[in-house]
Amino acid sequence: MSFTIRLMAASAVALGLVATPVLAQDARTIRAAEQVRDQALKGNIALDYVTQITTRFGPRPAGSRAEQDASAWAADYMRAHGFQNVRIEQFPLIGWERGEESAEILGARPQKLVVAALGHSIPTPAEGVEAEVVFFDGLDALLAAPAGSLSGKIAVVDGGQMVRMQDGSGYGPLSRIRGVGPTEAAKRGAVAFVMRSAGSDEHRMPHTGTTRYVEGKVPLPAFALSAPDADQIARLVGMGETVRLRLKSTAHTYETHSQNVMGDIVGASRPDEIIVLGSHMDRAPCARRDRPAPLRPGCRRRPSPRPSVGAIGDGCRTGLARLFSLLRFFARPFHVRRPA
Repeated sequence: MSFTIRLMAASAVALGLVATPVLAQDARTIRAAEQVRDQALKGNIALDYVTQITTRFGPRPAGSRAEQDASAWAADYMRAHGFQNVRIEQFPLIGWERGEESAEILGARPQKLVVAALGHSIPTPAEGVEAEVVFFDGLDALLAAPAGSLSGKIAVVDGGQMVRMQDGSGYGPLSRIRGVGPTEAAKRGAVAFVMRSAGSDEHRMPHTGTTRYVEGKVPLPAFALSAPDADQIARLVGMGETVRLRLKSTAHTYETHSQNVMGDIVGASRPDEIIVLGSHMDRAPCARRDRPAPLRPGCRRRPSPRPSVGAIGDGCRTGLARLFSLLRFFARPFHVRRPA
């Protein structure tokens, strides 16, 4: 589900800053943009929106009932805050439900692991997938493996712990592993794919995202492995141990629909000039974010705040809350020239 807000003649003052270098702005434009910023920061609409949507609906996988209910609520929220011509446009969608997953090391060093199925991964057979691990220290190493070299094996790709960067650049290389890793492993005969969770954290709550389809589906069961468990496998491999895993997943797809929530802020002039802004409203259904991960025997759980409900990633960082804050300010008649 996505939000589309057409700023039909919304003042290009602040929006122009996105496309034009600051040094090219004249002093008058910069002062006007600063005024817009300062006025918008005086309100709490962004916080109100994030608080309500994460509290009322929690996880909102695309096509789920929670996402559909959230879209109806969001349309009412937009109307209450001055948006015009608010409507919901539905479209068919193949939904995906994570179900339940598990992983464990078998043999002489048995232990439970914490995994989460990558988005749109296919399920394992009911009895699971059991095979020896072939360990790769990055995507390039997997790509260098010859055809057939992973026949009957589980490919484990450990791209290393993500480096925390302000610009998010540390995430890109690891998300590429998630996108193409399952396909490349399948090409070489693997029966399953496991990657180190793409995150800078060190807890046992693996981060996932959507992997890629090949001919209409993900070619094999694919999982993200929590950072401590990825370290465990890397150490065992480094010690010369043969690591054998059992993986299980009940992930599945189903036919459903999603929707776009659309609204306008109609400008006082320049009605033919339309600015379109948008963001997504759905939230990844990662079960590990909604319940505490199991601990290793003998470990104590440190007190922690309420589990994530997507407030940072899918409520705020994606821009939806910020759009509301900015556009609610633009909705004041004396600010708007072009429609949005």
